[in-house]
Amino acid sequence: MNKPKKRALQVVAHIILWFIFLSLPAIFNFRRHGIGLFRFTDDLLEPPRWTNGLLLIIVFYFNYYIGIPKLYFNRKYFLLFLSFIVCFGLYFLLNYAMIPPELRYKPTNEYTALGNSFNFFMFIIVYSFSFAICLYEQWQKTKEQMLNTEISFLKAQINPHFLFNTLNSIYSLALTKSDKAPDAIVKLSGMMRYSVSDANQNFVSLSKELDYISNYIDLQKLRLTDRVKISFEVSGSEEGKQVAPFLLIPFIENAFKHGVNTEEDSDIRIGIEINDFDLHLHVSNNKVFMRPDIAHGEGLGINTTRQRLILLYPGHHELKVMDKEKQFIVSLKIDYK
Repeated sequence: MNKPKKRALQVVAHIILWFIFLSLPAIFNFRRHGIGLFRFTDDLLEPPRWTNGLLLIIVFYFNYYIGIPKLYFNRKYFLLFLSFIVCFGLYFLLNYAMIPPELRYKPTNEYTALGNSFNFFMFIIVYSFSFAICLYEQWQKTKEQMLNTEISFLKAQINPHFLFNTLNSIYSLALTKSDKAPDAIVKLSGMMRYSVSDANQNFVSLSKELDYISNYIDLQKLRLTDRVKISFEVSGSEEGKQVAPFLLIPFIENAFKHGVNTEEDSDIRIGIEINDFDLHLHVSNNKVFMRPDIAHGEGLGINTTRQRLILLYPGHHELKVMDKEKQFIVSLKIDYK
């Protein structure tokens, strides 16, 4: 969805939500007293109702765009307190000015300095809600920034290790003047190009992600013996589909990291099923002896990917990690964006 259209939808959503919220007192009176539709409309158009509504809208957006981001997050608490006093003072003066002169010294339920009907409670709700939304959005931004930092750190940790092993394998091919050396260099070049440029976007074409995975597996095969059996199958068409970059590869890397021992029979099976609306990744590896420092835990890549799935595919993914006696299995299903 393009930005102008998204922005227009947001504006429409705000208008609808404000209309519903500001109509609550009239709706309550309508249900309580059984007043007619015209009385319901008149209630919305009463000066205390619409003027307070306009003030509530101003208070909310002042807090949302200025008060909380500029004052609270910058620890200018005294100025924040003064802004609250000003907002409440305006609210008090507005409602006091609308009290009929003959009732100013004889307050009623309908006319008080704290506002007509539910206005005072609506003021408290709006002020509190503006705080809650800003704090939640700030928490989400902080969480996303931390995740992006983890992803960058993840690339820095994994890529040099993989690059070192791959270059050693290519060097060995070059020494033996193998015909596989040029093809291995092309595959490595494609992976590095994808990592540096294409993968900086939030979503990439599924075909590029699959090419990266395929090149990764092919280059892994260069350094492994025949005792490591590798099966990689892709079914379905990736045309026109997108996925978050580096979302699938950590599970595959984990299988090679924890499921390969050149002194044992190792078996790694990778399957990717591409459907019209979702994608299913299945990775399994049999357990082999590993050094304690390598065998411990799932690793940074898996943990970071769990967080990315929650952030990028909330409610649209299903991840199952099965740690069996002789086998480790990962099943991931995601809906396309």
